[in-house]
Amino acid sequence: MTIKSFYTLLLSTTTLILASCSTEVTDEQSAATNSPVRSFIITEVQEPMTRTNVSLTKPITWNKGDRFFVYNITSPQKDYDYLSMANDGFDSKFVGDVHWKEGDEIALFYPYRYVQNDPRMGVLNLGLTENTLYDKGEVVKGHQNGTVENFRFFDYSWNKVKNISSQGVNALANVTFHKQYSILGFTMHFKGQPLKKIKRVILHNVYTHAAFDLATGNMSHSSKGDLTITADEPLDTFYVLLFPDAQFAPKYTIETTDGEIYYSEIKKPFNLEKARYYFENLEVTNTPWIDIDGKKWGKYNLQYNPCTRLDGWVPGYRLAKQAWDYFYTNSDPFNLYPEFLPRAFNTSSFDHFRWGNIACANNYSHDYSRYYSYHTGNIQALIQNQCYGDLAYHTSKGKWMLPTKADFNHLMAKTGEYVGYYQEGSNIIVGVLFDPTVEACKKGKVLDKDGRVIGVTNRPNGIYVGKYNDCRTSMKKFTKEDIDKGVFLPFAGAYTEYNDGAPRLQRPGGQAYYWTSDGNRCNYSQATAFSAYYMNNGWLYPGTVDGARSGNNPKWNMYNIRPVYAQ
Repeated sequence: MTIKSFYTLLLSTTTLILASCSTEVTDEQSAATNSPVRSFIITEVQEPMTRTNVSLTKPITWNKGDRFFVYNITSPQKDYDYLSMANDGFDSKFVGDVHWKEGDEIALFYPYRYVQNDPRMGVLNLGLTENTLYDKGEVVKGHQNGTVENFRFFDYSWNKVKNISSQGVNALANVTFHKQYSILGFTMHFKGQPLKKIKRVILHNVYTHAAFDLATGNMSHSSKGDLTITADEPLDTFYVLLFPDAQFAPKYTIETTDGEIYYSEIKKPFNLEKARYYFENLEVTNTPWIDIDGKKWGKYNLQYNPCTRLDGWVPGYRLAKQAWDYFYTNSDPFNLYPEFLPRAFNTSSFDHFRWGNIACANNYSHDYSRYYSYHTGNIQALIQNQCYGDLAYHTSKGKWMLPTKADFNHLMAKTGEYVGYYQEGSNIIVGVLFDPTVEACKKGKVLDKDGRVIGVTNRPNGIYVGKYNDCRTSMKKFTKEDIDKGVFLPFAGAYTEYNDGAPRLQRPGGQAYYWTSDGNRCNYSQATAFSAYYMNNGWLYPGTVDGARSGNNPKWNMYNIRPVYAQ
């Protein structure tokens, strides 16, 4: 790791000049009362080191219109005053009217934010995702985008002017501005090769909000969370502005423009200090699983695509690129008559499979409807003559395998189950999200969009949640960040009718069926599956493997497979 204590992260010493009158003051000012209003002019007495146009390698210039908060610590007002930059460039002169009397102590803070949500005067609520402020004299909303250029929207800088005293018509004081943040830059390598075209980075376990006390310069934090930064254009090197953290140990989720997801983490915490720049070369992995209390669940469904050729996989097979992906998505979950499937039964993309079938698992023609395993026990990681057994284990060459019924029970007991949908373009993908990050009292419970408990998981009971497009619905509209936290099972329907003349999935968007590895011990033609339903009248059955009919699913039905990690 490269660590630099940058002189460019500190503003140079300045002289503050208080004038009893000034022809240079042209900005409007807030209407605070009960204190004399004096005209302030701040000028640099050294060559400026840094300012609004943030840079890591060269001096940074001011922009006309840049604004500071001004807070009278000794005699607080009802509102903040501000000072504005009079000119562009290195000549740093700020002007404005400030409530002040001799002996008062004042604090200055950059930037002056146009939209404020502060609990009380003298304490600023700071965030790292978005700010609305005056940029070059205009009100602009800015966000972090992985570049240094956009740091200007979060260039939190503070100083305090003490013991101001008058000298004739002027009052003079030397002040120094200090940066209140750290900068982290990083590149990424995957299997020794640079990872390029980064689209989005999520930093987990970092401070995302802070309360800053203008009088003391102290910063306090709420609990840590996730910081998501999306690049405006693909990047090869990513820069992030962060709050200081004495125990900095984030996890990273990185998404590239081709939709691939990668992961990295800092395993040994270190002190991320303010006014310092850190640079990392991250080694990333792309393991597509999430650990649920010791069991590594895949994030994506098993799929067959005849054009797919991946190292470590049987030709044609792969995991889906996104958790919500399934072939032949139904744009409307209430549509009972989705489009017909291609009649090229053996050479079309498909992600529904018969139980225990390997040799022709993807073929959905009627002629192959009875190609399933007669095994009456558990087939997890079992292969019989390359024709029958655990399809996930066979096609991934031992990396993935079918989950057991007990695995599904464990998944539901150790997570909170959100009911909702994800929207991709015009497609509405209904599903359930098993989130391991919920508080302990919500694990084993069904949750609505606001995290309220509305039921118990792994029960066959229905819950009225309303229609997804009703403003009063209980269903959560998932973001990608939501889905990345847990195991999302899309309601991808089933294939059961084997009508070669008019092949179609049964209720994609309205029902979910996922095979377990457990065959019915009393009936060679049946096996256990996870099943869930979303009805057109707004009732949702959130899913179970313990229902009266969960173990009686015909093995010739073609269901989805969500594998668990085998290694």
